[in-house]
Amino acid sequence: MKVRFNCMIMKKQSFSAILMLLAAVLLAACNGDDNVVNPITTDVNVLLIQSDKGKTSTGSLYKSGEVYNPPHCYISKEIWYNNGTSKTIYHMDFTANIKGSDVFDLLNICFESNEPMSFSDLKVGDTFDNSQFHASAAYTPTWMEAIMKQTTALSGNVTVVGTSKVGDKSLMTLRLSDLRFDAIDHSCIYTVNGIVDYEIWDIQYE
Repeated sequence: MKVRFNCMIMKKQSFSAILMLLAAVLLAACNGDDNVVNPITTDVNVLLIQSDKGKTSTGSLYKSGEVYNPPHCYISKEIWYNNGTSKTIYHMDFTANIKGSDVFDLLNICFESNEPMSFSDLKVGDTFDNSQFHASAAYTPTWMEAIMKQTTALSGNVTVVGTSKVGDKSLMTLRLSDLRFDAIDHSCIYTVNGIVDYEIWDIQYE
């Protein structure tokens, strides 16, 4: 009986120790909540915009039939003239108007080349850093103001996710990773992330 009693005491002590350990773990988890920022995931065509001051917001992109065009991409060209000579520059633009954001209402990504470009040149997994494209974000404070204030990307990457077909529309999907913009008023740095479906529009120079 003495041995059995000791075993019962040991079981009670072990059970108490487990309860105390569990309580400690739960307490630590609760105390840690104040210091942990849960990651925010975004849907396709929703941009996550975060400032280095701790502010986080989202901006959704327009759909067909709304006030502005949905995200779209196209290829165009321009001819520069200088001292009787000309130079042709080709542009591949990815542009999207943003709604619901008090930070930016337009995001544009542009690739340039001296040679004709095609969307078929972009392959799944291709990744470009901001030295290979020009990205700008813009904001118009009120509709009554004609000035569109802009800022250009300090860093970041763009990755080709792939192409798809929805009805009669062809889409090019890009992942925007950590596009960093100096705030237009230089008060902070904003980082933009998201996955965007761009409608492929006709090549403009054909």
